[in-house]
Amino acid sequence: MPVSRKRKKSSKSTAAVRAERRRAHTRQVRMAQSLREVAAGYEQGWVMRTELARPHAAALAADLRTSTRAGTALEDELCARLGPLLAGLDARPVEEYVGPDHLVTALAAVLTDAGDDEPARRVLTTLAGILPSPLLARTGLESPDPEVAGEIRWTHDRYGSRFAVLAPFATPDGPIRWYLWDIDACAFVPLPVHAGFYASPEEALAAWQVGVGAFAAGGTSWRRVDDSGLLTDLLPRSKEISALGGESAEQFTEYHRCRRLAEVVLDLPPVLRLDVPETALDLGPDQFVAWWRQWGGAPEPAGLQGLAEEMFDSWPAAAPALFDTCSPHRIASVSHQIRDEYREGADELLALLPAWVTWLTERAALPPELRERAMARIGDAGDVHLMRRVAE
Repeated sequence: MPVSRKRKKSSKSTAAVRAERRRAHTRQVRMAQSLREVAAGYEQGWVMRTELARPHAAALAADLRTSTRAGTALEDELCARLGPLLAGLDARPVEEYVGPDHLVTALAAVLTDAGDDEPARRVLTTLAGILPSPLLARTGLESPDPEVAGEIRWTHDRYGSRFAVLAPFATPDGPIRWYLWDIDACAFVPLPVHAGFYASPEEALAAWQVGVGAFAAGGTSWRRVDDSGLLTDLLPRSKEISALGGESAEQFTEYHRCRRLAEVVLDLPPVLRLDVPETALDLGPDQFVAWWRQWGGAPEPAGLQGLAEEMFDSWPAAAPALFDTCSPHRIASVSHQIRDEYREGADELLALLPAWVTWLTERAALPPELRERAMARIGDAGDVHLMRRVAE
């Protein structure tokens, strides 16, 4: 029976579609298998490191079970004991490494194995109170969320890249306590450089100002949070991952609690900012290249477009709203990152840094005294003509 040309074309098309579906299914099966293998390897590593942590967890549990403290006092003691212990474990060789999440998982297991022992149950309940949700799920523990007892406040330094976030929490056995996150947004990912409870907003602000320094923190005061999107980008995330490494004992002291309390704050009704300002990140590398050519400063480097794209990729963007901020610390952090990542090819990109900083500080309308400090951090890479223009 003859078949029309149209029918033949349709048949071939159907066969091709079926073949593509089979190939797509094969790719999906292989990807799923690969993901299962990765997950299995991750879980094996988790179990191994949790077992390495168990002797340390057992010793900590034994000490805490003899504590006469209760409530928030016991919670503070638990955090204070975790800090130096985790710092010591963080310094071990990679094959013996135990992260903060491995240790608290082992601690939960040791306390659970104690059964009906009342002191162990008391410590276990306290531990559950500081664990973020992924670790609660992993350990099988439950704990009610701490109660937020008022308005969330924040402030930032004069450069706009060092933040303080403050939240009041009710306590069943005492007055309201104010939790402070001191967040440095100059690195690739915003990080809490300090966190902890304070007796009042004034005490917390004074402590933050001392940490930041009088010049950068001068004139700061608390104000109501008006941008939940930025707050989400700043506060530490609760993910089942190990620490980045290199945290101090003080940072490890609040490692879990600051993430648990951040979850509670971020679960509040959002405050949306309607007037979202445009940043250089929205404009893209082409706008920087156009600025360079229009300004007519130093001779245009070879491959300017590519260098501009590399600079965009190197500048911290985890909090997009802060892309235009340009503090001395951010410049130093990016310079170190470029040196580490590009090695021999870093000089060419670093030579673009003075113009890049000039563009950003002009866009942000940074006051002259702040611009000078930012440009001075570039060091020998700074172009004299650019330095003079920024100071004008």
